[in-house]
Amino acid sequence: MVLLAYGFLLVAPAIGGLTALIAIVIAHIRRKHAAGTWLESHYRNQIRAFWTMLAYALAVTAFMTIGAGYSLTALFWPFSPGWPFWPGAMVGLGWAMVMPLLGLLSLILVIWYYWRLLSGFVRALDDRAA
Repeated sequence: MVLLAYGFLLVAPAIGGLTALIAIVIAHIRRKHAAGTWLESHYRNQIRAFWTMLAYALAVTAFMTIGAGYSLTALFWPFSPGWPFWPGAMVGLGWAMVMPLLGLLSLILVIWYYWRLLSGFVRALDDRAA
C-alpha cells in the first residue's frame, strides 16, 4: 500500500490533485496499522509532504488573490491623484516584482516535494525506512 500511495502522490500534480487525496487517506489509515514498523516512516513522509504542499498552495493562492485585487483596485481607483497612471502603476509594479520570488519559491518546493517522494519510493522498494 505504501508504494501505491507514493505512486498516487507522484502523479497528483499532473492529474490535478485527486490522486493525492486518495493517497493521503490511505496514508492516514495505514499509519496506525504500521505503527512500530519501517512502513510508519513512509506514511509519515507522505503525510508531511502532502500537508506542506497543500498549505503552501493555499497560502500562495490567498496571497495572489489579495495582491492582484489590491493592484487592480489601485490601478483603476478614480479618486487617486494622478489617476490612472502613477499610484496604480507603482503598486502594480511592486506586485509584479514579487512574482519571480514566488516562482522561485514554488520551484524549490516542487523539487523538495519530488525529491522527498522519490527518495521515499526508492527506500520503500529496498524495504528501508524513509
